[in-house]
This record gives sequence, C-alpha cells and structure tokens, in this order.
Amino acid sequence: MMTWYIVIAALIGALIGYFIFYLRYQHKDTINQLRSNLKEAGKEVEYLSNELDEYVQQNALLKQKTIELLEKNDDLSDVVAELSKYYVHLKRAAEKTTELSKYLHTPNPDIEEKMKPFLDKVKEETNKTFF
Repeated sequence: MMTWYIVIAALIGALIGYFIFYLRYQHKDTINQLRSNLKEAGKEVEYLSNELDEYVQQNALLKQKTIELLEKNDDLSDVVAELSKYYVHLKRAAEKTTELSKYLHTPNPDIEEKMKPFLDKVKEETNKTFF
C-alpha cells in the first residue's frame, strides 16, 4: 500500500508541477514583453539621469554667468547714472550756448555807441606812422 501512496504522491506532485509550469508559461509572451519594456525603461532612466547630470552642470554654469552679468549690470548702472549727470550739464550748456548765439545774431544799436571810444582810439593809432 505504501507504494500506492508514493505513486499517488508522485502523480499529484507531477500535476502540481505541470499546473505551476502552465501558469508560469501561459503568459510567456506578456512576460517577455514586460521584461523588454523593463530593459528599455532602464536604458531610458540611465539616459535621462545622464541628461539630468548635464543639465545640472549647465545650470550651475548659467547661475555663475548670471551672477557675473548682474554684477556687470550694477557697474553699468553706475556708469549710466554718471553719464546722465554729465548729460544734464551738457544739456544746460547747450541751452546757454543757444541763448548766447541768439543774442550774438541780433544786432544791438547801443553797441555802436559803447564801442565808439574804442574805435576812435584804434583809428588814431592807425593814423600814426611809424616814422
């Protein structure tokens, strides 16, 4: 009788083994597809992590350059402030020059009377001869 138990146990073991084999390889194509998708996803993750490292390095470089440009911008702002001060002074000087030019282009009748003593003196000096 013991041999029957061994035969029955072997048959039950074989049935259980076949059942496990059937369950395992029933969806073999799906499992293979999932494994290939997992490999592709791993490659994609590796590629993206490399890209992330590169972008982190570029970001650090861009931050450094941005800080340098902001410092230069502050310096240029100071220069522009100084130049605007000079521009105001030049503008005032241009206004005064325009005003002076206007006065010089309009004849003043009183000038002849004021200049008459000087003109007479010059005329007398030119009438004198060297000898």
